[in-house]
Amino acid sequence: MRAEPRNNLRRMRNTPTVFNVVFNGYVTWDGAFDGLGPLTEKVLTDPALMANTWPEILTRIRADPELARRFGENYRLGATRENVLDAFEQFLRSLTTPNSRFDRWLRGQTDAISEDELRGYGLFKNFGCVSCHQGVNVGGNLFQKFGVFWNPERTEEQKLLVDWGKFRWSRDERDREVFRVPPLRNVELTAPYFHDGKAPRLETAVRAMAQVQLDRRTTPEEERLLVAFLRTLTGEYKGQPLAPPAAPER
Repeated sequence: MRAEPRNNLRRMRNTPTVFNVVFNGYVTWDGAFDGLGPLTEKVLTDPALMANTWPEILTRIRADPELARRFGENYRLGATRENVLDAFEQFLRSLTTPNSRFDRWLRGQTDAISEDELRGYGLFKNFGCVSCHQGVNVGGNLFQKFGVFWNPERTEEQKLLVDWGKFRWSRDERDREVFRVPPLRNVELTAPYFHDGKAPRLETAVRAMAQVQLDRRTTPEEERLLVAFLRTLTGEYKGQPLAPPAAPER
């Protein structure tokens, strides 16, 4: 884990999905962690998050007969800090969602996506979205400045409230407001969007991305087609299609 500079202002960030995290080149918005193990340890022990200590964690695991048995079966030394972190990492690596309709189309099933969705894919390529959202997870493997064509003037007070992204730990001026490009698999199910969660709907996110990253003003029809394509990226977990949570009963 890289050392983060201390400050007295806790940034509020949108929690990214853990599905398909194994395919991401970077596991957090700002790249402050080198892998799943260091990130897991931060979450487990940070006083502002789960606020555990390793003596507490190991005592609870060893006191649970079933957990103690399973650790003994899978690790020569049983439940240790290193083995607990490895167990978490192996679980996270299992959370893959293959077989989206777009996957099936790429494998040659031509009727897996509709004509409108195919047109949306064409826009996704022609607009240049694929230059950042690429690879098996359609993103997640590089960093980009948030706001390539949009850089608002800020007062000194406003600057104190800005999330500077990767700059927080790198202290490289080129990293100001630079964040990991988010992966787009299952994106229709992961609202809100962006590192700060400011976009509540996929259509809003598409419009904003076109403006601030590509200097393009999209039409409602283009937005509809792009969203249609993005919805083809929803996959399956353990053979079952992912779906939005059911609306609560009234």
